[in-house]
Amino acid sequence: MRPAFLAGCAITAGLLHPRISLGDDLPSPLSLRETIARVRARNPQLAAQREMANAATARVRGGGLLEDPTLTFEWWQQPIDFSSVPLMLSVRQPLPWPGRLSARRLVLNRGARTSSDRVEAEARRLEADAKRAYLDLLLAEQGTVVNEQLRVLLQAMVNVADAKYRLAAAPQADVFRSQSELLTLENDRLELALKADEARAQLNALLDRPGDAPLPPPVDDLVHVPAPSPADAVAAALRHQPGVLLARDALAEAEARASSARHDADPELAVWAGYMLNVHGVDTFTAGVSSTLPIFSARRRSSAVEAENAEVRARRAELKAVERRTEEQVRTTLLQLEAADRHARLHADKLIPVADVALKSAEAAYQNNRIDLLSVLDAARMVRDHHLNHVRYLIEYQRRLADLELVMGVDLQEGLR
Repeated sequence: MRPAFLAGCAITAGLLHPRISLGDDLPSPLSLRETIARVRARNPQLAAQREMANAATARVRGGGLLEDPTLTFEWWQQPIDFSSVPLMLSVRQPLPWPGRLSARRLVLNRGARTSSDRVEAEARRLEADAKRAYLDLLLAEQGTVVNEQLRVLLQAMVNVADAKYRLAAAPQADVFRSQSELLTLENDRLELALKADEARAQLNALLDRPGDAPLPPPVDDLVHVPAPSPADAVAAALRHQPGVLLARDALAEAEARASSARHDADPELAVWAGYMLNVHGVDTFTAGVSSTLPIFSARRRSSAVEAENAEVRARRAELKAVERRTEEQVRTTLLQLEAADRHARLHADKLIPVADVALKSAEAAYQNNRIDLLSVLDAARMVRDHHLNHVRYLIEYQRRLADLELVMGVDLQEGLR
């Protein structure tokens, strides 16, 4: 019984299933990497962000074009006696003041860059959600494996207590206590099943599938990636973190709008040319250049320039705040990651071996009538708690690793760049 129990605690539920393929092309067992790839390919929220980025890119292509020319045909200054018939054909082309067109194009380019960074930010957020849901499902299934092994053990204890009671070697209370502990395990099993169903529903939503659609079992192929140093993690976060990139995009957009507002006060130019067909007379042509005199509009637009400059200062302060907040999040997550790793190693190296030996000793002592059943149940409960906590801390390490990847904006398995 003991070797079977220890072996079962080390086996995950995903490894017990053969590799098959469901109708919607989800492999079984389902790995975390495959889950992330399908979230990026199928999630409708991410698809919406991509289309918004495509729309912003399309606007850039039309932002650098001149306004349409104006074609005018006039019957112009007709003499009363109709001695001649002057017909005027003219073309007028507005021309932006030098720098205005490039300033407008810069605003559109900055907006397109922001939309592109929003796509990556949304992808990173959805990846983190998928990792958390996947890990929750994996924890529930691994917890179910541990629960089942302990159920086998406690069922054997129930049988032993019942046999000793029939031989008048143990009180009936021992039978009731062992059965109560068995029912507690069954209650824990129901809770684990509920958490597994919740995780499946969340994963189905991220994969754009019906909430009650069956999911393949997860496979525990997680890699124990060591945590980077705080300095390297902070530097990578300031280079790649989506929130930092979006704050820089907002500053760049504000600076581009401020530049465009300054150019809006420039004069408006136009060139025009006309040809007069004078029936019964002499043909003529006309050409000219016109410009507005921004006497009053310059004063009106000065307030817009002042507002845009104030927004630039606000965006610059906001960027600094985001960078400081990102650094704080990186360092806090690193501390949580280190704590989870220490707990997992403590359970694996010390707590679980000691608890296993204590349970084995308690079983032998109870069978020889040296201790009561409560002591055995306490030892079994300790084994259960330590094994479950070990699994929880292993999953907690991966959850904190996912949080760190989100705040850094990088995949730590691929290394820092």
